[in-house]
Amino acid sequence: MHAKLAFGNVRKSIRDFGVYFITILLGVAVFYAFNSITDQEAMSFIGTANKMMELLGIVINGVSVFIVAILAFLVIYADRFLIKRRKKEFGMYLCLGMRQSDVIKITALETLIVGAASLAGGLLLGTLFSQALLYLTASLFAVDVPGFVFGFSAAAALKTLAVFAAIFLIAALANSRTIMKAKLIDLLHADSRNEVMKLRSLPLSLVLFIVSCIIIGISYKLLIENGLLEPSPEFAAATALVCIGTVLFFYSLSGFLLRLIQIIRPVYLRGLNMFTLRQLNSKVNTTFLSMSVICITLFLAITSVCGGIGICNTMTAGIEKATSYSATARTVFGYYNANDGYLAEDLGSFGEFAASKDYDMLRGLEESADALGEGDIGSLIKGAAQIDFMVDAENSITFDDLDAALGKTAKDYAGQAISEGYGAYPLYLLSLSQANRALELAGKPAIVLDEGTCAIMSDSDLLADYYRDLVKAAPSFQIGDASLSLAQFDDRYLETTPFPMNTGALVIPDEAMPSSAMHGYSLLDVQCVSDEAEAEFERICDAIQNTDIADTWPLSMTLTHQSVLDQSVGLSTVIAYLAVYIGFVLVMACAAILAIQQLSEASDNARRYGLLRKLGTPEGMIDRSLLAQIAIYFAFPLMLAIAHSVCALAVVTDVVAVFGHLDIGRMAVMCAVAFFIVYGAYFLITYASARRLARSA
Repeated sequence: MHAKLAFGNVRKSIRDFGVYFITILLGVAVFYAFNSITDQEAMSFIGTANKMMELLGIVINGVSVFIVAILAFLVIYADRFLIKRRKKEFGMYLCLGMRQSDVIKITALETLIVGAASLAGGLLLGTLFSQALLYLTASLFAVDVPGFVFGFSAAAALKTLAVFAAIFLIAALANSRTIMKAKLIDLLHADSRNEVMKLRSLPLSLVLFIVSCIIIGISYKLLIENGLLEPSPEFAAATALVCIGTVLFFYSLSGFLLRLIQIIRPVYLRGLNMFTLRQLNSKVNTTFLSMSVICITLFLAITSVCGGIGICNTMTAGIEKATSYSATARTVFGYYNANDGYLAEDLGSFGEFAASKDYDMLRGLEESADALGEGDIGSLIKGAAQIDFMVDAENSITFDDLDAALGKTAKDYAGQAISEGYGAYPLYLLSLSQANRALELAGKPAIVLDEGTCAIMSDSDLLADYYRDLVKAAPSFQIGDASLSLAQFDDRYLETTPFPMNTGALVIPDEAMPSSAMHGYSLLDVQCVSDEAEAEFERICDAIQNTDIADTWPLSMTLTHQSVLDQSVGLSTVIAYLAVYIGFVLVMACAAILAIQQLSEASDNARRYGLLRKLGTPEGMIDRSLLAQIAIYFAFPLMLAIAHSVCALAVVTDVVAVFGHLDIGRMAVMCAVAFFIVYGAYFLITYASARRLARSA
């Protein structure tokens, strides 16, 4: 009997279960799809990126704990709406002689039926979604998938079933507790309870609304001026103020809207505007805290998706430009401190070995490989070029000198991305012949300097405009015994690297190199004869770097074309998937909560809509009033969240500029479309369900 009654209730109330069903369906699909990404059977074709896929799996598993908590909250929150909607029905069951245990069994069976259908549909949708992710992952790693590969992860499916079974069990227990504690009189009169107003004074709400806007504006100003690169009291203050301002904004919003429209009497008295505004005033006033949380959550979702995918684009956009060489080996001989100046690295006997080879990296590496018995480096490469980044410790050209010559500071161009005290740091000196040999090895045109001139090279987008304007100013610098005028800026890479490394170096004629110049660091760019030779070169260099044998080259780091490609694409994939995973679930959660609140409101006020109908109000006018309420309720958290996101992304742009130029324009549009599809779908379902509830009175 219980099963038959439960099936009948689900069939009869299928539209009441609409939001609940879709929320679980999407939750299951997304949870399964992302947890099946790293299934080795489905992703075995990726091969060289296995380490990154393992990292992605670890990250996804960790984030899934957070996602499960959100989904559990959603299911329980939706269940509360369904229980509240049917409290009077449960009261009638008890009046007809049913025991509370019978009612609990019926609700548990209903949850089981809807949950099972949602799980089945969600797994089917998740399987299709995971197929799309599989081919997307393959394209990101530039791997061709042979034919059609169908991937189904039994482990991810079992994990999904276990997680949602636990969630449904918790929801069923919560429902049982609610029914057990409820009194019969409360169940029968559940639909006659009204919300308690939190803020009654309209003038006070107007003042608080203005104060909230001022507080939010101050938080924006603090964030933009101080950035995100370093934790600071200003950043903490901006975070606290934006939260306080958001809560005050929604606390006062309904009263402010009511007061504003009341001033415009023709609008206030037109149609059902008076009723609509009073309804909004009542609902927003009592749910301001949840709307504030929803706004902050939407802000995090928008920022994580746009910022995350924007960072991925930044990391991968310049990958071809930054991998012109098969490999680059780096040796650091010293570093510069703003307080102490140039400090030589204590390399001990390794430094003595480098000096004995006249700092010739290729010769030093070849002899080191021979000494270690690792093989012949010369047979692996078809061309090599060394670049020595020199520092004139006695008479350095510093960023302070550049700022003085331009009349502006680098910070004016790069903002918070440049650390304090940058002005004391020098520009490295490069000999023209070495720079041109490296460019020739990469198949790029050489730098041509007129007599008495020099060029500046930097691969950082952060400072590109700064250097271009500096070239226009054409300052002259005293370098050793020569006075050289700055005539060119070159933004080409001189090494294989995952992100910009050269913040600024002056390219000068060989004869102008000061005798007092010392090695800062040296690069050896090589072109290998094959991909296999590239991997072997990396292996030998790693052996040289990690050895304790004294008479070997002091190698600091080696990067190859393939390793940079794998790291950049792999890391960007992790960031992108993580951003989409979190962002999608957060948006879905916010939309579902708003939908449930509005359906609860429509259910509570069904009698009011019935009274309007009895007074002769046209059905279309009631529908428009309901549409306006739901639209405003959905729109305001999203609008304020977008405003918060615009400010945050402007600051994120400064942070990401360290690695390259962040362009989120196209991605922002794509994310907006995806958000509006999910958000809009919930809005439409909410309106359709609320209209049916309003017409049921």
